[in-house]
Amino acid sequence: MSGNSDTRSLSLANLTIGRTPQSELIHAAAGAGFGKVGLLLMTATTQPLQYEVLGRPQAISDIKQALRDTGIGVFDIEAFVLSPETNLEKFRPALELGAELGATHISSIGTEPSATAKFLSDEQRVDLFGRLCNEAAQFGLTVGVEFMLYRDIKTWQEALHMIEAVNPSNAGLILDVLHFFRGSGTPSDIKKIPVDRIAYAQLSDCSDISPSVEMLALEARTSRLHLGDGIIPLREIIRELPKDLQLVIETPVSAELSLSPSKRAISAAQRSADFFKSGKKL
Repeated sequence: MSGNSDTRSLSLANLTIGRTPQSELIHAAAGAGFGKVGLLLMTATTQPLQYEVLGRPQAISDIKQALRDTGIGVFDIEAFVLSPETNLEKFRPALELGAELGATHISSIGTEPSATAKFLSDEQRVDLFGRLCNEAAQFGLTVGVEFMLYRDIKTWQEALHMIEAVNPSNAGLILDVLHFFRGSGTPSDIKKIPVDRIAYAQLSDCSDISPSVEMLALEARTSRLHLGDGIIPLREIIRELPKDLQLVIETPVSAELSLSPSKRAISAAQRSADFFKSGKKL
């Protein structure tokens, strides 16, 4: 989207809107002018989803109707956690539904520490990831790996090492600029990542006060900033990304948490468009 303020080329991450039925998320994203949307089909935490989709025929029907009504596309589905409790058979219905809805990507993430968390060894994680890639390939889906300092796939280097250990044709990094920046990533680091190993990028901004590792998850889920409102060198990062890479707006802003889904989506669209427009040629 270099130099282009057209939000139709952008996808809206579900985290930007927060907890809401996915059909409502679709309407909000389309109403704000986004061309694609990411859907939350599986929980990324130990808590169940507030609005479950799998096994809920009415919820699935509502999503399909919303897609038909709006003409918006589904870009990705999430989140597939790599942990000792992972059962790929339980992932299959989500992969199948994602493909049915038109998704092209899924997000996989590591395990978040907790009092009861169990962790995979490096060898076990590589094996599980390889099997997930094989499963996803059956549905034409690309597996993105999102790294976070507060999970056990912490950095882009660790994520890339896991991907290259498997070497699948359908996998790459999810470059979430918040996690990349909090992990001391710089624009020049992107040159070290093979172009075909970046699945997509998630854009947001952040304050100059870095939380403790224990508080990073809260920042990521509720306290990001709109593009250009913080200190992440977004323009420099975007210049290093492949020109045709899908950009996803993931901006859950704390001051907007009480707004309706439609208003949050509109704010994300307008602020993102303003950022790209003001940058002229990125």
